[in-house]
Amino acid sequence: MGEYRFNIPRFATFYLGLSIGLPVLLYLIRQYLGFDLSSGGVSLIPIMLTTLNEGARFVRATGRRPENREAWKMAGLFALFGVMLSMLLAAVVLVVAPALLGDLSSLGIGFVAAMVAVMAIVYILVSRVFFALGARSEVKRLP
Repeated sequence: MGEYRFNIPRFATFYLGLSIGLPVLLYLIRQYLGFDLSSGGVSLIPIMLTTLNEGARFVRATGRRPENREAWKMAGLFALFGVMLSMLLAAVVLVVAPALLGDLSSLGIGFVAAMVAVMAIVYILVSRVFFALGARSEVKRLP
């Protein structure tokens, strides 16, 4: 059929939109409805939904599910860009509104580096699972 191409602007727009929009939505829900829906898992939702979308796009472009090797390769690529975009977003927040990130300077560079490494590993695993789920879901919708 066709060939899947990783579109960085599309991925970045989708990921950053979710990364910014979801906390805003949760804040508004908490302020106006009184429900606090935030948790530690909320930070994974942008990578989950973005890779789910990419899995569906893969199937639409190729007409097939990704092979295991392809899925791991794409998961690594998605995780790399997800971590980079998260770090970019954190840097912007640090400049614009440093109080939102708390006192990161007291953590030390080693601790921050370790947390980024853990984040990368989690993003790879989450990306792999949700890329495959998006692809599987799209295959079921194909005629």
